[in-house]
Amino acid sequence: MTMSRRRRRVLLPYALMAPALVLLVGMIYPFGLGVYYSLTNYWLQYPKRFRFIWFDNYINLVGEPLFLRALEFTIGFTVVAVAVQVGLGLAVALFLHARIPGRAVLRALMLMPLMIPPVITALMWKIMMASTNAGILNYMLSFLGIDPINWFGSTQGAVVSVLIIDTWGNLPFVSLILLGALQALPTEPYEAAVVDGAGPAAMLRYITLPLLAPFIVLAVTFRTMDSLRIFDVIYATTQGGPNDATTNLQIMAYQFSFQWYQMGKGMAQVIVLLLLVVLVSYLLLRLWNRAAERTVY
Repeated sequence: MTMSRRRRRVLLPYALMAPALVLLVGMIYPFGLGVYYSLTNYWLQYPKRFRFIWFDNYINLVGEPLFLRALEFTIGFTVVAVAVQVGLGLAVALFLHARIPGRAVLRALMLMPLMIPPVITALMWKIMMASTNAGILNYMLSFLGIDPINWFGSTQGAVVSVLIIDTWGNLPFVSLILLGALQALPTEPYEAAVVDGAGPAAMLRYITLPLLAPFIVLAVTFRTMDSLRIFDVIYATTQGGPNDATTNLQIMAYQFSFQWYQMGKGMAQVIVLLLLVVLVSYLLLRLWNRAAERTVY
C-alpha cells in the first residue's frame, strides 16, 4: 500500500501535465510544417514546382517594400495601441475602484465588449463609421458642425478607425486586470499616508503606481502580444487598405499565402512575426520579473 501511494504521488504531477503536453506536442507539427514551407518556393497553384530555396524567402524580405511598410505599421500600431489602452485602462480601473454610486452596474457594463467576437465588433463599428451621415458617428458629429469623416477611405482615418475599434474591444481586459490588482493592494501604506497628510495625487504617484507596476507590465505584455498579431479587426474593416496603410505582418502573410498563393513567402513572414512576438514577450517578462522583485507588499 505504501509503495502504491508513493507511485501515485510520483505519477500524479505527470498525469496532471499530460493534457498540456499533448497540446504542446500537437502544436509542434504545424509549427514545423510552417518552417518547412518557409524554406521552399511552394506555390498553391503550382505544387509540382516545389523545391527548396533555403533562406531566400527570409533574405528577400529585406528588399520587399511591402514588408518594410508592414513591419513599420505593426510596431507603430502596437506602441500606440498599448499605450492608449493601458493608460485608459488604468484610468477606468481607478474610477471603478472608487466608491461611486452604481459601481457594480458599471463594472458589469464594462465587460460587455469582451462578450462580443472581434469580427462582430469590427463590423458593428464599420457600420457606425459609414463615410456619410448614414453612419451614427458622422451623424452625431454633424450636430457639432463637423463635416463627415471618411473613416476608412483615407490613410490616417483608417489607422485611427482600427485603433478605436481595437481599443473599444480590449480596454475592458486591461481594466479588469488592473481593477483586480487595485482590490488586492494592502491598505497599510494608504493608512500611513493619510496619517502623514498625503493627498490623493501623492498616494497615486508614490503608493498606487509602484505597487501596480507588475500588473501594469503584465497588461502591457498581453496587449503587446495581441497587438503585434492583430488580424480579425483589420481584415473585417480595411483588409489592409487603403494603399496598404493598415497592412501589418499578419495581413501581409495572409495576402501572400492565400490571395497570391505564395505559401513559401507567406510562411517566412509568419515565422518572422513569431520571432518578433517571442522576443518582445521575453523582454517584457524580464521587465515583469524585475518589477515584481522590487514590489514589496
